Amino acid sequence: MKKDLKARKINHKACFAAAVMTLAIGVTACGSDKINENKDPLTGEDTSQQESSGDDETGNEGMSEESSSENEGDLSAFDEMLKDERNDANSIIDYINTNIVSAGANDIKKLFAGLLSFGDDIRNIDFTRLDDSRQYMPEDMIAFMDLMKLEADTPSMVMSDDGNRRVINMTLSEMLERARLFEQHIEKYPDAVTTEAAERLYEEIATNAISGGYNKTEGISHYYKGDDENVIDQKALKYYQQFAEANPDSNLGKIVQEYVGLLQSNNFQIDDKMNDYYMSLHQKLGLTNIKNASQNKDNAANGNTDTEVETGSEESTDNTGTASR
Repeated sequence: MKKDLKARKINHKACFAAAVMTLAIGVTACGSDKINENKDPLTGEDTSQQESSGDDETGNEGMSEESSSENEGDLSAFDEMLKDERNDANSIIDYINTNIVSAGANDIKKLFAGLLSFGDDIRNIDFTRLDDSRQYMPEDMIAFMDLMKLEADTPSMVMSDDGNRRVINMTLSEMLERARLFEQHIEKYPDAVTTEAAERLYEEIATNAISGGYNKTEGISHYYKGDDENVIDQKALKYYQQFAEANPDSNLGKIVQEYVGLLQSNNFQIDDKMNDYYMSLHQKLGLTNIKNASQNKDNAANGNTDTEVETGSEESTDNTGTASR
């Protein structure tokens, strides 16, 4: 089973790295599937969609108490369910709801990890079906399920009939704030069962918020472009600046600030230099950099300014943060 789960995780990372710039993975959202078409992608003017805020929306309804038992039970039946392609996410959830009452802490982690590894897209999982089991779960699982409910109610990305691909469904500010919520989850729970899944969604949403879904190879236009196809709308600058100023110590805030500099120095042109920057986002948004930014913030808060950890990619960068080739 361990080999099976490991293989699934590796497949998740490989699939996501290939898909994050092409937006080609399908999604079945539990909430609205309306596309933000014929509306201002920056301001959302004349839209009826809900606005997501930067507040912590992972509020837990009373902290659940983790089972005091650390003993591992027999999960062989669960392992077989994960291997059986005839099962769906709901059958996995039904098993968890039935067995979580008597499960120890370690088994609860294994059950939830199995659910997160099941299927091709975590958005296909209806986490509301686990509401009755929340009381047996640790804090990170409850917080993650709350984030997924938010993502289901107001999807950051939805399917479009245009090219049968996933497209941005939010204003720029909303996309940045949604990505920040997942980043905050990673900062608070850097080594939890939910960390890897949160990282995948964080990277996808943050990449699209910065790149506007632009893909040169596939001929996909920048969602936040201006009147010309190869120019980014200069109105976008203030939204990036506002986010960077509000989140100066976060990894995403630092990346957005770096991007602000690139936009200005590159005269908002969508060229090869800009494309190279978009391609470098995968590494910049990685888990290691999030942890480093969080550690630097803690060091600064404790008055320890001599142990700052460097962030960014291993490639050298110029003063705009564009990877040198």
